[in-house]
Amino acid sequence: MRHKGMYTASTSMLFILGVIGLTGCGGGSDDTSPDTGGSPDGRLTGDIVYYAAACDVSQPAVGTDIIVHRKDGSILSQSKVPSTGKFDIAWPSDAYHFSYAQQINGELFVYSRLNVVAGDIGIVGERNSNLDSACSCSDFNFSLSDIHSAYNGYTVYLDGDNKTTRANVCKQDGQFPPVNLVLTPSHDDGLTSYAAQIDVNNYAANRTIYVEPSIFENAANESVLLDAVLSSANSNIEYPDFRTFSETDYGRVNWIPWMMSPHVFPGLFANNFITSSHFDHLGGDDYGEVYYYTSRRHRVTDPGDTQVVQLQQNQQKMLQSTDAILSSFSEDGASNYDFTGIGTGKTLLQVDFGQNGIAHWTIEAPLKGTFPDLDLPTNLQTPFEQITQANLSVMIYGYFSHSSSQYNQFRTKVAELQRADLKTRSDFYDNYVIEQISVDIN
Repeated sequence: MRHKGMYTASTSMLFILGVIGLTGCGGGSDDTSPDTGGSPDGRLTGDIVYYAAACDVSQPAVGTDIIVHRKDGSILSQSKVPSTGKFDIAWPSDAYHFSYAQQINGELFVYSRLNVVAGDIGIVGERNSNLDSACSCSDFNFSLSDIHSAYNGYTVYLDGDNKTTRANVCKQDGQFPPVNLVLTPSHDDGLTSYAAQIDVNNYAANRTIYVEPSIFENAANESVLLDAVLSSANSNIEYPDFRTFSETDYGRVNWIPWMMSPHVFPGLFANNFITSSHFDHLGGDDYGEVYYYTSRRHRVTDPGDTQVVQLQQNQQKMLQSTDAILSSFSEDGASNYDFTGIGTGKTLLQVDFGQNGIAHWTIEAPLKGTFPDLDLPTNLQTPFEQITQANLSVMIYGYFSHSSSQYNQFRTKVAELQRADLKTRSDFYDNYVIEQISVDIN
């Protein structure tokens, strides 16, 4: 990878395609981490499904291609997802990597996991809008004119959107979840914010529901203003981007950006979170543009405490490690990589390559190892050869729960939580950290 200015994108499409193994790179997997694939003979099990785009209805992804790879990336075995959506395949000692491929409306999605051990991978799959007809959803309109009059100087969010008076609501377990209203001060940082919930189960679809200003009158509807600051290590960020949300039995609600100080609503919601993120354009040239993204979230345990959000900013280390991957492919050498030691709390690496409408390949890998030359059947390689304007994303993430060598224990924990089918998301996911490099390739 050549450097021009601060950073530059790749010099050719073939160069980038090498990252996902579509060109010969001569590299075999020689992972240096102790938690690797190549376990004793066993079985690999899991569910591969399609999820509706509008709701969480799912169905078995019948016919999805399953590929088992050897350590060097060559294909060991191939199979198809059966009618149940559940697969149970042999995982011999020479099985190391696992891939599956889904075709959705003419677009190919390939997912690969490196250094897998025998066991349950959980429930995986892509959103498919063709399933939306199975969702039980209705539109509800809201008359908010008196809210705007009574709370002049406030911005009104309806289910997290401040530009609409209509909510599309999908049933869960036979009931519509509540519709959420949030009022945030538009200019005065000292004002209280308000939140309320509207039960629409007794209203006919498409009916306009009048909302009384008195809906916000109880003490439970009032916010708690957070004393939120970025860590002193983030002194270069002049205007922090704080958001809050709540986890409920109906999923995440009130994903609100705060132009001023952030608020939470502990009177209505037990599980409240604060996040912050930062986005940098790192430069580019005729080949593409390079961007960096970092984000952090944590649970608001005590709203009275100062919420210190420490964004990890390791642009140069991320660039260097990404560059090492790409450079090794360009030199047709071993594609060793190492993202350990970049910040804290992270467990996995994820590399995404593709172009919307054509094909995408997502590879999940340990933070340190060697990329194998992953093979795909010819019919699955062809769509990638049609890509003309690609995006490459390299991200590392985690929940401060597992070390960089415990990635398969991390995968096992995620699968267990999926099988538990909890209504409210597990506190395992409370503390999240991510850093990402992305390249828009011209």
